[in-house]
Amino acid sequence: MPIEVSWGNPEKTYTLFRFEGHWTWDEYHRAIAQGVDLVKDLPYTVNILIDMTDCRLFPQNLLSHFGNSMSQPPKAFDLAVIATSSKFVEVLAGMIERAYGKRKTRFRVVRSVAEAHRVLAEHDAKSEA
Repeated sequence: MPIEVSWGNPEKTYTLFRFEGHWTWDEYHRAIAQGVDLVKDLPYTVNILIDMTDCRLFPQNLLSHFGNSMSQPPKAFDLAVIATSSKFVEVLAGMIERAYGKRKTRFRVVRSVAEAHRVLAEHDAKSEA
C-alpha cells in the first residue's frame, strides 16, 4: 500500500503515516481510517509523524482533501511533523497551520524521518514535565 500507517514509537504517543510513490485519495482516506482505529480508544493526545520522504507525486485537489481531513480530525493532536524535502509540502503545511492553528495545532516540517522522531520525542518530554 502506498500509505502505511503504524505507531511512531513504542509508547504510542504518535502515529506514523508513511507515503510512498504515487497514491490516491481512496488510499489516503483508508489510511486516515486506519489511524482513527489506532487512536480512538486512547485517553490522551496522540500526535502525528507524516513521512513524505519517498513521495514525489500528489493527486489532484490536494488542498480540498487535506482541508476536509483537518476540519474533522480523528482525534485532537498538538503537533504534526512532516518529513519531506519538498518546498511545495513545506508551503502547504504553512497554509494548513495558519488555517487550523486556532485549534492550537502546530505543523512542523523537517528534512528527515530521524529529525521528525527527535522533534516528537522532545515534544513528548516537554509535555511530561
